[in-house]
Formats: sequence, structure tokens, C-alpha cells
Amino acid sequence: MLSEVLADLEKTRPEDLDKEILRAAMIAELDAVNIYEQMSNLTKSEEIRKVLLDIAREEKIHVAMFETVLLQADEEFLQVYIDYALARR
Repeated sequence: MLSEVLADLEKTRPEDLDKEILRAAMIAELDAVNIYEQMSNLTKSEEIRKVLLDIAREEKIHVAMFETVLLQADEEFLQVYIDYALARR
């Protein structure tokens, strides 16, 4: 099942709109990763498996790209990210 975007963009404050867009884009990319990886596990063709896993990897790159921009746009998320990363050392 694919994820649904829960935010009502019409009710989103203008200053939060870009952050909601970035989060929705990340959700869409993660859904794509899941679909491609699941399909790669189902196919018996090694060629198809390689193609699907290559596409899944591209989607992961897109997630990282959106996350990088979100970290610049959402100071609270950036702080949580920093705090969590430092706690893991």
C-alpha cells in the first residue's frame, strides 16, 4: 500500500508549505524504493532484478536530496538531526 500525504495543504501555513512539499516528496520516493525492492525480490530474472535495484538506488538518492534541502528549510528538524547524530557517537 502506498502512503498517503496527511497534510491538508490548503490549511498549511504559507511558511510551512515548502517543508510539507519536501516531506511529501520524500514519502513518495520512499514508497518507490519499497515498490522497486519488493519487485526485485519477486522476479526470477537477474537482469530485471538489477534494473529494479538500480532504480531503487536512484530513488534513495532523491530521498537524500530532499532531506538535504529539508534540513536547510526546517531549523527544528536540523537541530533534532544534530542532537540525534551526536548522541549516536
